[in-house]
Amino acid sequence: MASEPQPDDGQHISPHAEAASPDELRALVAAAGRVLHAQGLADYLGHCSTRVPGTDRVIIKPKHSARVRSPASLRPEDMAVIDLDGNLVEGREKPPSERFIHTEIYRARPDVTAVVHTHQESSTVLGVLGAELLPVLHVPAVLTSGGNVATWPCPLLVETPALGREMAAALGSAQLCHLQGHGIVSVAGDLRAAVLAAIAMEQLARVNLTILQTGLRPRVITPGELDRLGNQLASVEGRWAYYLQAASAGAG
Repeated sequence: MASEPQPDDGQHISPHAEAASPDELRALVAAAGRVLHAQGLADYLGHCSTRVPGTDRVIIKPKHSARVRSPASLRPEDMAVIDLDGNLVEGREKPPSERFIHTEIYRARPDVTAVVHTHQESSTVLGVLGAELLPVLHVPAVLTSGGNVATWPCPLLVETPALGREMAAALGSAQLCHLQGHGIVSVAGDLRAAVLAAIAMEQLARVNLTILQTGLRPRVITPGELDRLGNQLASVEGRWAYYLQAASAGAG
């Protein structure tokens, strides 16, 4: 039987990021990593972060190493804290080398308080093809803003602020971005929403790749239908609780 979520599993964070404590945010980043791992979107690579409101601090999954391995095993106290220059200010482990994905997006987008970067396969393949992410499935279409994805035509590791600025410029005001030949980025004002969008993007990408093989043009969900669907969807809290439980069951 799957165990009940514990108080440090990220489920009990305030729905408003500004009200969350640093400890709650650490728990949320750790939980987000477990969810991404359980969904097959991240292995020892990939990372997510959240900005500490009102500061230049960012809580982020640490760099993989002999000790830092599966996100499934990382705890809130394992998370690293960096500043917007990418310097480690708290934590025992180094931050990821691609921390500039996060810091430069936060510099460029005051509306963003959460960043997810993964190498999820179907989305990455769709990006390499330069194919559209057609909004053909109701829930994933809404969670990906109608399949609106920016593209950064670069496979390089984002290991410098300059590359981070290039990538953030390509993202622009979008929620999602292909890093062609590399992976994806998902951003939001809430880490749960950024993770859910990454999951939805992969679901939609798998279906779009199948559609491409048929050679047929599918019916896409219209903008008006997307607006109406957006008012019908379950809350972030309900969706997040499901994925937390699925991650817990997979680890059990």
